[in-house]
Amino acid sequence: MKKLFPIIFIIIISCNPKINMEEEKEMLLQTDIDFSNRSIEVGNHQAFLEFASPDVVLLKPSSYPIVGKQAMKQLYSELSDSNYRLTWKPSFARVSESGDLGYTFGIYLLEITKARLPDGQGEQKGQIQQGTYCSIWEKNAKGEWRFVLDTGNPGLGNENSK
Repeated sequence: MKKLFPIIFIIIISCNPKINMEEEKEMLLQTDIDFSNRSIEVGNHQAFLEFASPDVVLLKPSSYPIVGKQAMKQLYSELSDSNYRLTWKPSFARVSESGDLGYTFGIYLLEITKARLPDGQGEQKGQIQQGTYCSIWEKNAKGEWRFVLDTGNPGLGNENSK
């Protein structure tokens, strides 16, 4: 029995490989960048649906939490994302020691691509709003990062590019 203990100990240790935290962090940062790039390619709503976990929660200003992918689909079916482009860049990521949970935060840019002023006179095209965001991510069964919670805060200032 004493000879068997070291073998069992080695098997247990080898079954629980050490996670390369820097590699996981870089993968999470790249996923967040890919998410932003996908928003440009297919639109904000489609990108959010593609990168969301089934039990996602969105926290938006002046709104109750939007809970679940189905609620997010319902919200997006009532809104258009054709008048703006939303992009972001993560500034930081952290991953849990288990490698299956993490978060990113950074700066987002919301550019109005076509919108009429309320009085029907002129357009707001080119207006850019900046803010901060934070996304909490988890790995799914396939090993893909999907966000489980997303929130943003407007108010870093507005820029007019035109």
